[in-house]
Amino acid sequence: MENSSVRRIDYFGAIPNTLDLTVGAGERLLVRFLPKVAFSDVRYRFQVGENASIEVVFADVIGHSGHFESEILLEGEGSSAQWFLSSFASSGDKKSFAPSVIHLAPNTTAKVESYGVATGESRLDFSGVSEIRKYARKSKTRQTAKVIVFDPKSDGRSAPMLKIGDNDVEASHAAVVGRLNEDHLYYLESRGIPRDEARRLIALGYLLPVASRFEERERKFVEETIMGGLFHD
Repeated sequence: MENSSVRRIDYFGAIPNTLDLTVGAGERLLVRFLPKVAFSDVRYRFQVGENASIEVVFADVIGHSGHFESEILLEGEGSSAQWFLSSFASSGDKKSFAPSVIHLAPNTTAKVESYGVATGESRLDFSGVSEIRKYARKSKTRQTAKVIVFDPKSDGRSAPMLKIGDNDVEASHAAVVGRLNEDHLYYLESRGIPRDEARRLIALGYLLPVASRFEERERKFVEETIMGGLFHD
């Protein structure tokens, strides 16, 4: 969504605990979040009008514990939504994210992608609902939630849900929680990369696709935070 006609709202630093935004008919909105201050419980709501679109990008790489919940309401016919999340949990962090999209009108589309890494004794939960209501025909929705667990005491959960109220739609979801692939780690170590450094590189590669949606300064913050010692055992 890189175009001069796109309205952009950035929250870099402290982020609000509550947010309620409306995307008017035909409007295109990009909202990006890069918290640099710890947050606890957050609830956001976005209403999207006819032939309007919203893209939400959230890069969470700082230490904190709390719950994040968002709801995107596709209220107008032809409206669309995209959600992209990267979350990194370390030490004793307890983080949960529940992004939801509700299709209320026909010919609406949504894509929700959440990617996370849990290390140390942290816990990272992904949930959220993709719902297509009755009469929201020809709508399409897709939700992906993936967590990599790095350490024996790390914990991850991925449980996106689909609620379908009409037959003439397309809906799918993917939920994955997996351990760090030791073969990938061994491959990097066999080429002289220290184990801690290899772990950082794997995490960075997993989370960077979302970070790439920011400018260079913000991408550098994400990279330096992950690479800056958060994996020391």
